[in-house]
Amino acid sequence: MCNYKAARSALHKLFVYGTLKRGEPNHHWFKNSNNGYAKFICKAATTKKMPLVIATRYNIPFLLDKPGHGNYVAGEIYEVDDRMMNKIENLEGRDLLTRDIQDMNMGLQEGLVPCWVFLLKNYPEYLEKLPYLSEYRDTARHPYGARKERDENIVAKNDLLYNLFI
Repeated sequence: MCNYKAARSALHKLFVYGTLKRGEPNHHWFKNSNNGYAKFICKAATTKKMPLVIATRYNIPFLLDKPGHGNYVAGEIYEVDDRMMNKIENLEGRDLLTRDIQDMNMGLQEGLVPCWVFLLKNYPEYLEKLPYLSEYRDTARHPYGARKERDENIVAKNDLLYNLFI
């Protein structure tokens, strides 16, 4: 017997470079089956140099949409269903980040795979002056401020980007 709902749901490759990676503060989203399906595929890296920065009072990692600058960024590829992708889009901020498809490097002999990745396209210019990282880690120096710990008055306002970066 065919499960129509399961057959309709497509699986997507998603490259994560920040708090969703294994061992990082938001990885639990992938482990919660109520959020949908997620399966770790492999470690990977961007095929283009890109600026990965930690910004805002909440120490959020952002991959700036400025190919050719920064470093090759290490991350992980997951296979996710539509429901998980929707949950992750909500977590990442639909108004803040843009989902784009880019080739990711799975290793010297493994080749490239197109994956969805969340990029910050419109950002304050000063972000380009922050240190560029090649890999994100939640550290005592840059502790991630979980959404539940953030000032609701800031997050709830219309201009999320402006309010995060003031």
